[in-house]
Amino acid sequence: MKAVIAMLAAALLLFMAGCGEEAAPPPPSSPDPVSSQAVRQQALTPTLTLGSQVVHASVAIREEQLTQEAKEAAANTLGEARGSATVPEDGVLPGFRFSQQPDQVEASLIPAGEAGEPLFQGTLEELEGYVPPQEGAYTLDIWAGWTGEPEGFNGLAGYRVELTYQLPEDRPIQLAVDNSELRQGYCAVLRASNLPEGTTQVTAVTDMGFTPTFYPYQGEMIALMPAKYSSSVGEYHITITAGEESQDFVLSVTDGGFDVTVQEFAVDQSIANATVNNQEANITYEQVTRPLKNLGDPEKYWEGAFQLPISPEYKVSTSTFGRIRVINGSKSQHAGIDYPAPEGAQVYAPNNGRVLFAGYLQLTGNMICIEHGFGLKSWFYHLSAVEVEEGQMVKTGDPIGKVGSTGFVTGPHLHYTMSVNNVYTNPEQYLEADPVG
Repeated sequence: MKAVIAMLAAALLLFMAGCGEEAAPPPPSSPDPVSSQAVRQQALTPTLTLGSQVVHASVAIREEQLTQEAKEAAANTLGEARGSATVPEDGVLPGFRFSQQPDQVEASLIPAGEAGEPLFQGTLEELEGYVPPQEGAYTLDIWAGWTGEPEGFNGLAGYRVELTYQLPEDRPIQLAVDNSELRQGYCAVLRASNLPEGTTQVTAVTDMGFTPTFYPYQGEMIALMPAKYSSSVGEYHITITAGEESQDFVLSVTDGGFDVTVQEFAVDQSIANATVNNQEANITYEQVTRPLKNLGDPEKYWEGAFQLPISPEYKVSTSTFGRIRVINGSKSQHAGIDYPAPEGAQVYAPNNGRVLFAGYLQLTGNMICIEHGFGLKSWFYHLSAVEVEEGQMVKTGDPIGKVGSTGFVTGPHLHYTMSVNNVYTNPEQYLEADPVG
């Protein structure tokens, strides 16, 4: 929602800048409180007519007050819906009419009472062709902007209304895989929508060595489906079942684009003997991490794309995800990214989540695991300090620890990876976009 407001406000500011005219200073105040000059200076905020209802703006920012701080604050102040309407089975929306025709309009739709990324984002004309995944109440936020009106309102106004969608009862269940091609170490999304009321049991059977778990999200049931970095390139099969509906899909796993040069280095033998060569250290690691990997919170904590957990100055890495490494003569494929940051460098939460583990393990040293929802997790190894506690909720950019050289290491660095339950995936994909769109 903040992005919608920012884009709309930026467009208005660019439009105003392009006009090439400086606003005339306000005329001297008049003793007549109802003079035409006074009326022009205090133009009323435009109203929105929804069908036959007149809806007043919840937020209005006049042109001279259109600062970044005001825009950010506006996103959280629309409050309760000030109008409502029903969208019948034929999908025809009620008319939207403004008392003053705006220059820019952006709308976003989200299930009533929920938070997170909008199901729909675009113009009111584009909303006309949108069908939500299930019937029920939805919150529609409308941001409209005006500029260059000498006798009208100039600025940004926000309106919140509630639309109740009625959908045909005989709509077929829709099952889908959002990507028919998937790189090694990357993640697809399985979806089931148009589900009859009360249908929550959705399953998927695959030959990819992973059993997806479906979670309710914005009127659908969705599941993250990762391809292991060690998967062979080729075709795999997925069967999704929801109620009595079942559908088969073919998923092509393609090359992960891993660095093909083998990386060789040695770890001090005493460190190796205390970590990777130590049976107790390995057993303890499995006992701690296996239950964590099997967990999946039924809430999507993360918002949008992830961010780097380290300062961008350290983002260039030679120990990249999926690269073959030979350490002390033992060959393996790297399940994360090693960022070459110095001892004590700050580590940040890459997105919102719940801390599942924050402590010391002999194999990894100081370690943090964060559940971001739906089984999507981030892992941080070899820390010199841990600055969060188990069960703590963190936000994007919160400091969580410091880079160190604890556990099985050659020196200070941050080992960072992400997994869908027990399958490690390339963290770089989550920096590009929200994994569920």
